[in-house]
Amino acid sequence: MGNNIQQSEIKTQVNDEISLLDVLCFFKVAYKIILVFGVAGSVIALAYLAVTPKQYEAVAQIAMAQFGAANNNLNPLGINIEDPSLLIARLSLPTSFTPQVLSSCGKEDTTNPGASLAKAIKLAPPKGVANVVELKTFGQSPEAASTCTQAIFELIKVTQAQILAPYIEEAKTKLADDEERLIKAKDLVTKADKTGQAVGAAYLSTRDEIRYLLDEITSLKNVVTGNQNRATRLIAPIYVSDTPIAPKKRVVLIAGLLGGLFLGLLLALAGQMWIKLKADMQEQEQGQAVR
Repeated sequence: MGNNIQQSEIKTQVNDEISLLDVLCFFKVAYKIILVFGVAGSVIALAYLAVTPKQYEAVAQIAMAQFGAANNNLNPLGINIEDPSLLIARLSLPTSFTPQVLSSCGKEDTTNPGASLAKAIKLAPPKGVANVVELKTFGQSPEAASTCTQAIFELIKVTQAQILAPYIEEAKTKLADDEERLIKAKDLVTKADKTGQAVGAAYLSTRDEIRYLLDEITSLKNVVTGNQNRATRLIAPIYVSDTPIAPKKRVVLIAGLLGGLFLGLLLALAGQMWIKLKADMQEQEQGQAVR
């Protein structure tokens, strides 16, 4: 029993040695094919890098326009006129872009330019910031990427100003009405002071109304004038890297080399299998002929 186990282990070791020898022999025969395809893969990768246009990325962080609502005690800095998520959803529609923006981003001659630009740009809110979006655009040169980013920023600025305009007009209308009421209230108090009727309930009520109107007018003036400082703006100048983000040279070259080597290995294996299969078929034919 013990001899059988030892013999089995010896056979296994012999088979392993033969398998390793077969592998070495295979690579000795097929290494030229593998190397040729590896070089061919590298050449194809170089050709791809030479033909593929370079892509540069421009990045801008844009603060939303804010509306300084009167008597806003919750957020004295203002309320976003448009939520960042709503802006992202709006600019995902092809119809959001004007012909000027499409031209600035080089999409005017493409099929369905609005959809092409909507897919090409990237908009996302930075973590932990409630009123800022980060815009990324791409171009075949740093200048092209920067021009596209600037055009989209101006589009956002104009559209948010249009959204804000009705609120400003409403504040101006209410401000004019309150100023007119204040003039009438002051005239009434002045007349009461001259006639000596500065004690009645109407007089006291009018004085309270004057104080209320003064506070209201101050808040409305802050709304009208303060929103000029809360317009859509860039947090920092547009950043464009001088290094292209695509195509990635190292990744393309490694992929070309490994792909060529792998294809060469497959073809060499297929060739060896075909030779072995052909030899087996010839042996079978010779055996049948002898019989």
